[in-house]
Amino acid sequence: METTGEAPQPEISVTWSLEPTTHSFSKDPSPTLKLHLTNHENRPITIYNEFLIPSVVLAEGHFVIFNYTSDKAVDQIKTRFCDFPPPSKVHVPLREQLFHTLLPGEPTVFTATFGRSKMPSQPKLTDSGTTQSRGVDGLEIGHRYGLRPGKGWGYIRWWEYGEKDEVMNPPGGRLDGREMAYSRKKTPHPGIRVHVEALPEIRFECVE
Repeated sequence: METTGEAPQPEISVTWSLEPTTHSFSKDPSPTLKLHLTNHENRPITIYNEFLIPSVVLAEGHFVIFNYTSDKAVDQIKTRFCDFPPPSKVHVPLREQLFHTLLPGEPTVFTATFGRSKMPSQPKLTDSGTTQSRGVDGLEIGHRYGLRPGKGWGYIRWWEYGEKDEVMNPPGGRLDGREMAYSRKKTPHPGIRVHVEALPEIRFECVE
């Protein structure tokens, strides 16, 4: 675990899985990608989870999908979500769905569908003449793949000791939605870097 600041931080480990490891474009359901976070502190902590959501990481193109059949990585379109605050008069609700309590020693699982869309996004032609696909829309039938964690994700910016309800409603009053979403400097503790880069490669294949 890597942390910022001098105070010791909770240790949070991560594992992942893909179930099943054969994706069929013609049959449901698509595989499910799961991230398992485990809190090794001896008390609950609640995280504001912006950067460990599998569907977001996939959409932003941080995962590496390597095609072993063609011996090259799948070139992906990288989506960047707007992070600019609205005008001050606009109410910003507290995004309760981003708060998750990690109980001591009990894995908390975050999931996302991992499969080609029934209506794949339009490939984008690059200057070099190659094409980019969005996420797993670039999978090809009959090919074997490896899913790798990539870079640029795995940071817990905001966290606090305690369970969700008490953390969201501290003695001074309920947390402010705008401050939580856009005030990067106002955090109760230094952030935690979860070592997602150490996740092992997951092998899978795509069939008709």
